[in-house]
Amino acid sequence: MKKALVLTALALFTFAAHAEYDQVNMTVFGMDCAPCAHAIHVSMKGIKGVNKVDVDLNTGLVSVQLAPGNSASMQQFNQAVEKNGFTHKDAKIIAKGKLTGTAAAPVLEVTGTADKYALTGTGGNVASLLGKTVTVSGTLPQASKGKVADTLHYDSIAEAQ
Repeated sequence: MKKALVLTALALFTFAAHAEYDQVNMTVFGMDCAPCAHAIHVSMKGIKGVNKVDVDLNTGLVSVQLAPGNSASMQQFNQAVEKNGFTHKDAKIIAKGKLTGTAAAPVLEVTGTADKYALTGTGGNVASLLGKTVTVSGTLPQASKGKVADTLHYDSIAEAQ
């Protein structure tokens, strides 16, 4: 009996571990030298769960790839930019989480974090995905310093595999 409970708990834990940020692409304003780009790279790489960071000094694009099962939050990414004296613009993200709310007002809860986003966009049958774990690709608009946007404009939404 105990073995069955342990296996069930492990299965549930494994399922929850697949809900997280997969990728975050941020445009950073004000980054105009190699030491600036290096500072952003080091700050992002210091976030637990980050696998790879690419910083393009010419475009200001910071691309972050994350490890499966991470619990990194958007607040951490924003702080990594802000603590170096830069401003972050819109962020393109790919995230997994539970779809809650209603068909008219869906909400993505990124499991493993406290991040929740009201979803706006078109496409995908949101009503059929309520209560399921989904993968969402979309844009988080720029928020004021120290804040994270509360709305995610999705480009695609599908049940997570």
